[in-house]
Amino acid sequence: MKLKNALLGMFTAAALLAVSGCQKAEAPAPAQTEAETAKETEAVKAEAETAAEKAADKEQEETTLTIPMSSCVTTLNRQFEITEAGWIMMGPIYDELFYMDVDETRYYLAESYEVSEDGLNVTVKLKDGLTWHDGQPITADDFIFSLECNLDTNNGAGFANVAFVNDQPVSYEKIDDLTVKLTLPQASASYAEALGHFTLMPKHVFNGDTHIVGAEENLKGIGSGPYKVAEFRQDEYLKLDKYENYYGGEPSIDHVIFKIVPDENAQEVAFVNGEVDFLEISTYDALQKYEADDTVTVIKYPEGRVNNLAINAFSPKFEDRRLVEAVFLAMDQKAIIEGAYGKGIAEPGNSPLSNVNLFYNAGNPYYEQDVEKAKEIVKELQAEGTTLTLVTNTNEGLKNMALVIQQQLKEVGLNLEITPLESSGYMEKIFSDDTDFDMYMMGYAAAGDPDNVVAGMFDGTWTQNLYSSERAAQLWKDGRGTSNMEERAEIYKELQKQVYEDRSIYPLAFPNYVFAVRSYVKGADTIRTAPIFEDFSKLSIEK
Repeated sequence: MKLKNALLGMFTAAALLAVSGCQKAEAPAPAQTEAETAKETEAVKAEAETAAEKAADKEQEETTLTIPMSSCVTTLNRQFEITEAGWIMMGPIYDELFYMDVDETRYYLAESYEVSEDGLNVTVKLKDGLTWHDGQPITADDFIFSLECNLDTNNGAGFANVAFVNDQPVSYEKIDDLTVKLTLPQASASYAEALGHFTLMPKHVFNGDTHIVGAEENLKGIGSGPYKVAEFRQDEYLKLDKYENYYGGEPSIDHVIFKIVPDENAQEVAFVNGEVDFLEISTYDALQKYEADDTVTVIKYPEGRVNNLAINAFSPKFEDRRLVEAVFLAMDQKAIIEGAYGKGIAEPGNSPLSNVNLFYNAGNPYYEQDVEKAKEIVKELQAEGTTLTLVTNTNEGLKNMALVIQQQLKEVGLNLEITPLESSGYMEKIFSDDTDFDMYMMGYAAAGDPDNVVAGMFDGTWTQNLYSSERAAQLWKDGRGTSNMEERAEIYKELQKQVYEDRSIYPLAFPNYVFAVRSYVKGADTIRTAPIFEDFSKLSIEK
């Protein structure tokens, strides 16, 4: 009502000024009767009131989806955002080329892609009529510019796995304005899946300069997705407006706001108070609470991650691998999951590949608890009272699992010292060859093709301290070296069993992505991928 009255005053004043401004100076108008003056004034007021009502109605009709985030992006260029929060916040702004799911491929900027019979050439054709948020066309020049930015390793851009294959550069050729032909230095079975996630950058915004690290243009956020940047306040919020000329059709929701709320409890308070429309659920109690709430829709699906206990191969205490066996035998996987998450938040893990991975084998064995055998091994090794050091980060699920493991190891005569580290220090530590810690809690993305992330955890690309037998190392290479899907399936089936026998990691849990949205938010479960909302244009608000 305040908005309506304010607008009414504005429109009335403007209308009256317009009437007085139209008077001719050279000849006074005939005098109006009191009735005519009153009638004209009423007409002006009515017109102003109608205009104010329309403006107020328009404001009330606009829809906004508000999502809380624990951390904020530092750039608006998706090439430099590797965290989950970064990918979520950049998701509505930038579209991928295509997404290879287990049973389908969904095309976004790409019209098609073709792989040659020998696997050395990949040809990508962009859709016609694509535009950046500033209205400029998206072309093959943008594709090549983005690739060149990744070929310049000084940029530290996030798609090196598209620009290089086994450390050798990928070459390219522009076929026409929408088509690029890529030539790989050697065949790679996983390349197409990695290419699908490739994010293009607008060449014209960067003036063709491929040295993009530190560039001011990274904060412009000129993207290709269904939403464009409206306002960004570091560590406060990122506001997006719908891009009306989006090639996939005008989005239904007018605005998307990512609100930075670092504290999880504060996020829940904001959700309860109606200040945000989304809440990630990480405990069974919260799951039960919101499943019983009629004003909320709870959605749950596999996150595509493997949360695990990893053994530091450089630890002197594990020179005798029988102590690793004792640690694994001491652990009760079901109790660890229920103690850390509760029911419904995670499923028991049995593989280095997640339960939504292209080559996941559901029949791979699980580690089973045998406390008495664990005690025997500890006694044989004269390891009673040994203190093991475990590194973890601030993730609640990982920290809670560590606490349960601590109690279980105590039952077999082993002490566990838990060292929590903040994100940057944690990553530096677990990817090192340090010998002053013995184990670490870790979670990694393991959906899609195993060669793109999971292999790097075991072959030294990402971390160098995971034990891998010669047979496992060869199987990782074999899986990468053939493009025949049936052959790859057999290779990865054997590999999963080999990692189980190696005891490189204990795959404790396959976490579910569980979240609540207001019941008026529709389409949140249309595409079930993580991070959330692969396609924001599929969302709508129906109040």
